[in-house]
Amino acid sequence: MGHFIINKKDIFFILKEQLNYGTLCTLPRYIDLNEKTLDLMVTEAISFAKGVLDPLNEIGEEWGVKYENGKIFCPPEFKKAFKQYGGDGWTAAARDPEYGGQGFPHMMRIIINEMMYGACQSFNMAPSLTHGAAHLIESFGTKDLKKNYVPKMFNGTWSGTMCLTEPDAGSNLAAVNTIALREENHFKIKGTKIFISWGDHDLTENIIHLVLARIDGAPKGVGGISLFVVPKIRINSNGTSGEQNDVLCGGIEKKLGLHASPTCVLNFGTADNCIGFLCGKENKGLAQMFQMMNAARINSAVSGMSLASSAYQNALAYTRQRIQGRDINRKKKDDVKIINHPDIRRMLLWMKAMVDGMRSMIYTGAFWSDLALEMPDGKKKEHYGNLVEFITPIIKAYCSDMGFRVCETAMQCLGGYGYCCDYPIEQYMRDIKILSLYEGTNGIQSMDLMGRKMSIKDGALFSAFKTEIEKFCIENMEHPELGDKIRALNGVTKRLCEAATELTNRMRTDPSQWASYSYPALTAFSEVFIVWRLLDMAIIAHPSALKKGKKYDYHRGKIMQATYFTDITLPHTMASIEIFLRNGKEIMQIPNNAY
Repeated sequence: MGHFIINKKDIFFILKEQLNYGTLCTLPRYIDLNEKTLDLMVTEAISFAKGVLDPLNEIGEEWGVKYENGKIFCPPEFKKAFKQYGGDGWTAAARDPEYGGQGFPHMMRIIINEMMYGACQSFNMAPSLTHGAAHLIESFGTKDLKKNYVPKMFNGTWSGTMCLTEPDAGSNLAAVNTIALREENHFKIKGTKIFISWGDHDLTENIIHLVLARIDGAPKGVGGISLFVVPKIRINSNGTSGEQNDVLCGGIEKKLGLHASPTCVLNFGTADNCIGFLCGKENKGLAQMFQMMNAARINSAVSGMSLASSAYQNALAYTRQRIQGRDINRKKKDDVKIINHPDIRRMLLWMKAMVDGMRSMIYTGAFWSDLALEMPDGKKKEHYGNLVEFITPIIKAYCSDMGFRVCETAMQCLGGYGYCCDYPIEQYMRDIKILSLYEGTNGIQSMDLMGRKMSIKDGALFSAFKTEIEKFCIENMEHPELGDKIRALNGVTKRLCEAATELTNRMRTDPSQWASYSYPALTAFSEVFIVWRLLDMAIIAHPSALKKGKKYDYHRGKIMQATYFTDITLPHTMASIEIFLRNGKEIMQIPNNAY
């Protein structure tokens, strides 16, 4: 049996019972689809992940990545899988058919990625980045760029990257120094990019880089950055491959995890002969790149949740088999399976709730995204767009941080064996850690939430989120079994909204204090969000949970995970609120030499 374990019933409970995702097929873009077709795609994605990608996880970890004479060599099995991935339509499942997409709802991309990341995170970064890069060209490129690049990227013939980071421009992209010199109908690109995932490899003949650079003479800062399409191999006018394009790999990073994913230094224009093509408008590159960056932030959350899910399932399987220790209640004479020990059950229940809650957070956001993109123009469309924008930093930060915590807890369930390579959890822990650093560290996400997201559009994003939770609480606070938990959520939410407004006001009056305490505020929002989603599932499961018989234990589990998680989480949320409102200034006042 492979390492990747997933509970398909959990997936479909959220999709069908909680979100009723088949209703997306009433939108004009998906009118030719139906819920059965969506169900089939989910099932096939699980099969592909288990059958094709799962074996790559161990292969990739053993093989790693080889860098020899400026060239990168990956496990041979990766090349075949990448071509099959694109050829079977997984890369472009949610893209328009015009360039090779299948036209499925946007949220299907998120669901597919859960399966693929869980099966092999190192590998799935390659088609995921390729999708993002191709979609940028699809969104902002000229007709020729779209025709020449997008179909081959979607079908697995070529791959793609995003090239942002430089030695002196990490999170601060305003400091980008890569230069673009204008030459007739193209530009000459010159500069160095670092930390470029899948920046070079042997999976495809060509790699299409989406590069941020500054046109010579452009303004300083973010307002002078443009976006360029820079192929590794030039494309002739007839669409055939041409000569090398002066893009060289200067080395790869040695990393804690993701050993099969090459993280590259890329040198553009070493011989002053690197050709790039403007994608979109001049000096608007960063705004355009945010389309891919925001998708990558969401995918960081998806990847964190997916690895956490498999870690939990592996821990659950182990505790059901491992016999160790006596029953604490002395009801059994012999040693028992460790799933019977209270501390193990505590960890399992917390992981179960956390994984189910994170999945609901992400899938709910993906569902909202489809409504925001495909509904007719109007207030509802704008409302869902505001929701998606507000929750993006929440799910990126929370699911990457808590995903790591789940992997840590899963390892604890296995004891010493969890620390060993005999089980996949130690690799999950190493691979998952990067996610809190990707696409803006989680501290940066918290400042984005408590700054821009709270303030823009006169607070419309914040108001949309608050409205959704308030509506849920008002409708369900008299529920016969869950009413007290929902009233508790309602009270904490009100207090959080008041406190968050106060903290955001400090951004103007005391920006250092505001920035010092933005992270616990993001934590509080995350906890309210996940408790809401768990209680919503519990309400849906409640009628079935009242029925007799073991087959309804699943629904009783939905209620118990929600009540337990609510009771152990909301007190922490209240504590986080008190923390981010404290007036102490030690964080900024402690002298640097006192650390």
